[in-house]
Amino acid sequence: MPQRDDPKPSRTGQTGDDFQKIAGIGSTLAQRLWNAGILTYDDLARRSPEEIATVAGISAERIASQNWTGQARELAGPPPEAADSRQHYAAFHVEFLLESDNRVRRTKVRHHQTDVRDAWAGWDEERLLTFLRGRIPLPAAEVPADAPGPEPAHTHTPDQTPASVPARPARRPSPPAPERPPSWSLSIEELAPIRDGQRSYTRDPGEPNSVRLTMRIDPAGPLSRDTFDYSATIAARTFGGRDRLPLGTAQGTIRVSDALSIEVTGPALPVGQYRLAATVEIYSAGHSPGEPPLHSQGISGDLMRVANAPRDSAPAVA
Repeated sequence: MPQRDDPKPSRTGQTGDDFQKIAGIGSTLAQRLWNAGILTYDDLARRSPEEIATVAGISAERIASQNWTGQARELAGPPPEAADSRQHYAAFHVEFLLESDNRVRRTKVRHHQTDVRDAWAGWDEERLLTFLRGRIPLPAAEVPADAPGPEPAHTHTPDQTPASVPARPARRPSPPAPERPPSWSLSIEELAPIRDGQRSYTRDPGEPNSVRLTMRIDPAGPLSRDTFDYSATIAARTFGGRDRLPLGTAQGTIRVSDALSIEVTGPALPVGQYRLAATVEIYSAGHSPGEPPLHSQGISGDLMRVANAPRDSAPAVA
């Protein structure tokens, strides 16, 4: 059990634990906590970030991001009645940097007990799980010494009739889980405005908008099927804003490892500059309506503008 530091006096004459052992708490914040009657690591660990923020005078988001309660819990150690318990905490801080369309741009993770950190671009589910599993070992279950051993095998002599045992109904095999393509296997090769099959980044007011999306499923390993269903919804997002103007939706089948290009044509857009955006959902081949997707991915594409300007093939400058 961690040793507590010598108690320090507050302005009210009360004594408390040294909160400056917690990353993010300095002498001023520690004094505010003591003055509010939060004197020990246990007291702090039992408070919510919102309760602490009220007396500390800072934001609850900062308190949560620095994990004050988790650090206090570790410093406090297990309560006396649970000193022999095998339970303990594994505390992690996971942070995502999101694009305006909620696509993950960067992932950061930290294990508080060891201060081990990792970071990578985008969303990588397998890497995140590997980081967590590496610090949450799952030992083999232990058998108590006084647990009964296996039942001895029963034998019978020829003049004995074995007791009849009612047959159990055969257990139905579980249906195979749907196969989910890895999150990194769907690559987007193009999301661009086109005119007559060629890229064209400027539109006249009142002109319909055609967009081409090219994508490919690149499996990380062998798959038991070679086709999936897809649905792609394409929109134009006002540059620097949040408005999304729908351009069209396409549905069909995509073959593994083959590039697939689809085109949608949507209505004319108001004068302005836009960023193309799309959401692609991958389903099991022949999926039924209402079935959830196996994979969903948000995509940001090229810029385009609607203006009374000469038509060109060069992309708009961000």
